[in-house]
Amino acid sequence: MNYADWYTDLAEVRRVQAVKEGNLTKHERVTVLENVPCRVYRSTAHPPRMDRPAAMVEDGSDKLACANEVDIRAGDELLIRRGAGLGRDGRTIRAFAGEPAYFYEPFGAVMPGLAHQEIGLLQRGYLKGGAPDGAG
Repeated sequence: MNYADWYTDLAEVRRVQAVKEGNLTKHERVTVLENVPCRVYRSTAHPPRMDRPAAMVEDGSDKLACANEVDIRAGDELLIRRGAGLGRDGRTIRAFAGEPAYFYEPFGAVMPGLAHQEIGLLQRGYLKGGAPDGAG
């Protein structure tokens, strides 16, 4: 068994970097990695939360698993295409990376190929309302 066989998604990693334009330096998100094999998994699901001015979905229980060699840092923006590793055209998830937790291969492992890193994901989205009903 190999963890890489479970990577059904592909991720794009964006990181804030300093970009110099003339005498000015500004910070912007720049794509640093593309088509990173990974897998999103969910430990628990939360219902939408009602808040002012809109309903909001905030989920901090999703995690991303990928190879230890992938350079993902806390705060990186991730665009994860679900099922893209299988050639499917699933939805794209936008999330921000938490601190990676690395799991290394133990010496003499009975089941080799399980080394990977897990990254907690922060997703926040505002739900769109329905069509106006004319009530005013």
